[in-house]
Amino acid sequence: MDTSRPIQLIAPAERGSVRLARILAAGVAADAGLSIDDTEDLRIAVSELVALLVDGLDDADSSIAVTFHRAVGEVVVEGHRPAVADHPETSGVDDLALEILRVVVDDHSFDAGAGGRRFRLVKRARASS
Repeated sequence: MDTSRPIQLIAPAERGSVRLARILAAGVAADAGLSIDDTEDLRIAVSELVALLVDGLDDADSSIAVTFHRAVGEVVVEGHRPAVADHPETSGVDDLALEILRVVVDDHSFDAGAGGRRFRLVKRARASS
């Protein structure tokens, strides 16, 4: 399996795209050899962060891009939504979402600004005990 090529989802900037990204995350996690628990953690994190990309916006004319990079035991996900006219960008992420992300992934970031919204997360397989 060639895991060096990224997988990219381009979808409308609407809530239904969260589900699509979550489904794709499960497939990518399986390709990377993540456990069932690690796969569910990745799905949760992708759901939270893609929801932040489309938060407050339900615009089928705008798009989000979510890119998955996989290697054995690791998945990196990057997401972006360009700025939308007449839609102010704020970087506010609620404390509950931050706590969920701290628990389920190894690293994450989210930014909202003049260029739109962007996130990155890293999920690694937990060591077997």
